[in-house]
Amino acid sequence: MTIPTVPSLVVPEAFSRWLESRGLIYQLLVDFYGRKPSLSLVAQWIRNRQLGVAAEMTEGGRELKRYLCSQEPSALPQICERETHEYMRLMNERAASTIVAREAAELGREEEFCNVLSDVYASAGIVFKKCGGEADDHISIELEFMAVMHERMLYNSFSIRSAMELLEIQERFLEEHLLRWTPQFCERLNAATDSPLYLGLSHMLEEFLPQDLQMLRAWKTSLESSAATMA
Repeated sequence: MTIPTVPSLVVPEAFSRWLESRGLIYQLLVDFYGRKPSLSLVAQWIRNRQLGVAAEMTEGGRELKRYLCSQEPSALPQICERETHEYMRLMNERAASTIVAREAAELGREEEFCNVLSDVYASAGIVFKKCGGEADDHISIELEFMAVMHERMLYNSFSIRSAMELLEIQERFLEEHLLRWTPQFCERLNAATDSPLYLGLSHMLEEFLPQDLQMLRAWKTSLESSAATMA
């Protein structure tokens, strides 16, 4: 009996740097949009050697790298305290924040999002541990969904077919959710703060998401071409 085989996944060199960096970028955005910038969090990212490579993908990333990596270690506690106050002012909903970091609130369609995103996450087999009681449409949760799907695509895909399935989930999520509301969110955030940390994060987010969608589409075309060649 002949056992059918599935073509193995080969990552073209042109996409390698993007694939190596995008998961790190999503995780950095999750960390800083999802919680206060504690000293341990900031120090963790300053020490991360891959941050420099990932930062080069966007001007916002370069801004963030320059700000974080130019600080003297002795100044970090005071900087973290100042940026923590800014986080609470900007994004802590319990403290009457300036910015509401949720898709439904930004689009003014609260009722429609009661079950939509929970169904998306459930269909992908993902359950989030929400230490702060974040809503399913909070920016940190939506970004974490992309980070998780990236990890699955990068490390758990052994065929073009499975990679395509995971890629298409991410493509739809960017089109139908993140890119529908984060441009307005970033615009509000840019206008509400002069913090180098949160301006860098905002610029990074607004540059990276459209770029990421473009790269997903390009890689999809490449995979489809590879699959047709192997057929």
